Amino acid sequence: MSTDTRTLNSASDTWERARRVVPRGVSSGHRVGWEQVFVKASGANIWDDQGNQYIDYINSWGPIVLGHCDRRVNEAVFAAANTCDLTGVGPQFGEVALAEKICEVMPSADKVAFCTSGTDATMHAVHIARAATGRMKILKFHGSYHGWNDQVAVGSSRADLTPGSPLNTPNGAGLHPASVADVVVVEWNDFEGVRAAFDEYGDDLAAAFTEGYVHSFGCVPAAPGFLEQLRELCTKNGTALVFDEVKTGFRSAIGGFQSICGVTPDLTAFGKAVANGYSLAGLAGSNEWMGHLGAYSKKEATIDGTYNANPYAMAAASKTLELMETENVIPRLYELGERLRTGIAAAITEVGIDACVSGLGSEWTVYFRKELPTNFRQAMESDATRYATYHASLLSQGILEPAFPTGDRRLNASTTFEDIDRTIEANRVALRAAAE
Repeated sequence: MSTDTRTLNSASDTWERARRVVPRGVSSGHRVGWEQVFVKASGANIWDDQGNQYIDYINSWGPIVLGHCDRRVNEAVFAAANTCDLTGVGPQFGEVALAEKICEVMPSADKVAFCTSGTDATMHAVHIARAATGRMKILKFHGSYHGWNDQVAVGSSRADLTPGSPLNTPNGAGLHPASVADVVVVEWNDFEGVRAAFDEYGDDLAAAFTEGYVHSFGCVPAAPGFLEQLRELCTKNGTALVFDEVKTGFRSAIGGFQSICGVTPDLTAFGKAVANGYSLAGLAGSNEWMGHLGAYSKKEATIDGTYNANPYAMAAASKTLELMETENVIPRLYELGERLRTGIAAAITEVGIDACVSGLGSEWTVYFRKELPTNFRQAMESDATRYATYHASLLSQGILEPAFPTGDRRLNASTTFEDIDRTIEANRVALRAAAE
């Protein structure tokens, strides 16, 4: 027997009911810890079941780039669904056109393969790198999250982090120990550490994974020359350089962060903002590396998936990218983001609290420490107690942001200048509360 959720009279009823049938009440861990249940979304705003309205700066961790429930994107999806749905045979409706567009705008893309999540994309990147090189080890950076595959779900655990904890700590239980042993973890922005890792493991490294601009623990850019050094070492050692652009792709720039930094990876995992909320991710790369992607072969990495390149996601992404270009969405995101970061920085100075703000384009993070962090351990030193007070104050003022200190937040193109000014004032109030 099913029960219409609209008959529930409180969020607590929904949570209680959810916990009876879903582990912890949700199917994605980052949704735990909230009291609210959200039932409506439009543009830059979402509403809970009690009718409270919030400016949304989580935006589902990145996919919502144009705005919630964008009618133009939805209409494109409906049209595709009513034209040709899943066939399971040959190129799917809209697949070729979207692949052509991504190859046009993304520097690393000679070929593109679509899947449904960032975890899928990074898994396939590992498989390609290992198939191409015959090597097993993977290099990644401390704190950077690249999905829940055994091959990369290492080195960004927060629960067990101490000043002296190992860098390659598994992110959760159930990972195979052999997979963990094959992951070399280096601190972000550690030039010497990267060189040492390649000196020791260069002949065994199939791939080096990196975010071009780190959003896994807030907003932490690469030091000047760091990505260039990584590119040079990968080329020298025959190691695939993999950019995780799941968050930065199609949000920091239409062509991804690689089009900003000028460093071109061999493979690029992308997702989130490409389809404005519809489930889509993919892997792009050069012909040399993507040529190792096939099916059911001992010499090729296999990609298969019933919902890969489904027509609904293809339509959503094509319309999203079209609107981002024709409406100059990226410049708008940067203008709004810069206005907000400047206002928050001024509020921090005015209040006189030990805090700082960093970000790129539409994304930002407020750290409760004197100086901006350059790596994971430094970012995790952000004062969690002050952040909790700050977050609670923002929430009470109708501003929805991540509940933990190193969460990156972002705005979408439906955000108005009035929203930004209101958010700056709310930050001023929240910072004063955190300073007490």
